[in-house]
Amino acid sequence: MDAQEQPVQPDFDPFEEAVRITRHQLHVHYRENRSDEVNKIWSAEVSWIGAGEEEYAVGHDAVAHVFAAIAGNVVKCDITDEHFDVISPAPNVYVCTGVYWVATDPSTGVFIRVHQRISTVFVLEGGQLKCCHLHLSNPYSEMLEGDVGFPHQVAQQTYDYMQEELAKARKQIESQTAALDSIYNTVPCGIMRFKRTSDGFSPLMMNHAVAELIGTTDDELAHMDWSEGFSPTLVEEDARKLQAALRELVEPGDEVDMLVRVRRRNGEIIYVNSCNALISADKDGDIVQKIAFDITDRVMMEKTLERMSYEDGLTGLYNRTKFNRALQESHGQNMRSLGVAYFDINGLKATNDQFGHKAGDDLICRAAGHVNHSFAGRTYRIGGDEFVVIAPDLGRADFEHKVASIMEHMRNDGIKIAVGTSWRDRDCSVMEQFDEADERMYQDKAAFYRAHDRRKA
Repeated sequence: MDAQEQPVQPDFDPFEEAVRITRHQLHVHYRENRSDEVNKIWSAEVSWIGAGEEEYAVGHDAVAHVFAAIAGNVVKCDITDEHFDVISPAPNVYVCTGVYWVATDPSTGVFIRVHQRISTVFVLEGGQLKCCHLHLSNPYSEMLEGDVGFPHQVAQQTYDYMQEELAKARKQIESQTAALDSIYNTVPCGIMRFKRTSDGFSPLMMNHAVAELIGTTDDELAHMDWSEGFSPTLVEEDARKLQAALRELVEPGDEVDMLVRVRRRNGEIIYVNSCNALISADKDGDIVQKIAFDITDRVMMEKTLERMSYEDGLTGLYNRTKFNRALQESHGQNMRSLGVAYFDINGLKATNDQFGHKAGDDLICRAAGHVNHSFAGRTYRIGGDEFVVIAPDLGRADFEHKVASIMEHMRNDGIKIAVGTSWRDRDCSVMEQFDEADERMYQDKAAFYRAHDRRKA
């Protein structure tokens, strides 16, 4: 035999490789049931004997055809307690034999466990091991001596396996139940489950945090009316909104979150984030889960921050930012009537120059107080000494009377101020009327300074 006919020597241990390939075939077949992966290592001439009575084929195509036919039909299994041995009865020939337990994965819902044997024969071809024979069997016949009707040994092994898995499942459920009970009764949020039928809601479980949230006891909680699917301590307006929201829970997986106000037993009102989800639905009714968080501190902080962002630090009136937002929000809004008044202090600079900015700030605050007294919640400080009133849905007489009252209080307080107004009962527009009031205010201011200059002359 010349050098070209010498077999290619492998760069691996063929004994270890025979075990690896055998194990790989088993795990791919039983765990993934993929024939395309298994037949990659077969020789062109391969024979196969399976554990079943009819399972026998010779030739690569014939064996591949059988494996392709069962692909996807073998339930997922686990292999344990594997043991393999390899011998080499002839040069470049390796025989691997092994025993192991194969059991269906509990997730499949099928419970079978058997002890199996396997034999594989490999030949060295082109520096690789190729499987030329595969034999799978059980270490006993289908029926043992004394069996009547069915194989008792297989049945007993399967029964034992099922009992082991049931025991594991019970232990896991007990552990999870204990953990959930602990979590339910220690988490800082209220957790509730209800059954919803055509007759309304009936509570299935509530943790202690629900009682703490409402400010009551567990016993009083159990005797409350939960037929609407929420606590009767909800503020009435929010209760109506939540009632409508719960009707949106139609299919399992539907969720709706709401911010609601709860009146605690001591009269305190807190803000609660109510998370509602439809867990399941069947002919007996729906299971609705509710998780409630007390977010009062967060809501109050947000309100404080919002107020600070829209509040003038000196006067407490709305600031320019709030005014700009009011202009945007009023765009396209239908109003039966609208009054806009623009006030501007006369002589603020002279006050600052003569008496200092503290006196100027005092002048601004006094003027702001007079305007806000008549138009509380409708007054904006948009500049150093400029104030704007936006008064929708106010009759003309009432609007003009309030403006006149402000001017009288200003005079009595020694404050000189210019004013311009605009009132409409049709085609109302904050932006247009602001411009009108602005122009009239400057006319009034110009008249004041002309008179002032004449007096000086």
